[in-house]
Amino acid sequence: MTGCFYTSVILSCCLLITAFMYGISNKKTRNNKRIQGYIIYLGFILGIEIIILSSIYILDSETTQSLYPFYVTGEFFILISFFLTELKATKKWQIMTRLIAGYIFIETTIQWYINDDASNGIGKIISHLTIICLAAILLIKNIKELETNNPLSIIYATLFLYYGVSLFLFLIMNQLTEMNISIWIINNILSSILYGSSIYTFYRLKKW
Repeated sequence: MTGCFYTSVILSCCLLITAFMYGISNKKTRNNKRIQGYIIYLGFILGIEIIILSSIYILDSETTQSLYPFYVTGEFFILISFFLTELKATKKWQIMTRLIAGYIFIETTIQWYINDDASNGIGKIISHLTIICLAAILLIKNIKELETNNPLSIIYATLFLYYGVSLFLFLIMNQLTEMNISIWIINNILSSILYGSSIYTFYRLKKW
């Protein structure tokens, strides 16, 4: 089981690096305003992963909880901004996004300071539910407008799948301690699907 876990981690990291590098290496995708926010999201996740791995294997840190508030808040803010750009939302929604992001950061920081567990709160639940809802709205919007050839539909679908299942796994993780390694393997497989879909989407955008 441990071997499967490390294999899933390596696969996920390799696909993440490939997706990000592929996204920024091509001028057409890099300058596409519709996908820029998502490329920033991939770069942010890659940066967090590098810091976490460096903290564990180079600095021998016993915990990376201090990074959690930045990770959850950044993930939420970047993805919601990406969705709102696609939806052509008004400034009041952007202001609301900043307020919610601020709440998530404060709540997770307090949880980390008081309980030494930044995930012991509702910040991540709020973040994931919002991401799931907006991804679903964009998918429905594309179906209604018959945008069947929109390459970004794959991104919306895989984000909906990833965050939907991740939220469920997060909610049951504390109750199934002995199965946590299996849950992380599933999470890494979902990440691999998301990053693999990103590579395919960038390829389609080059041809679009």
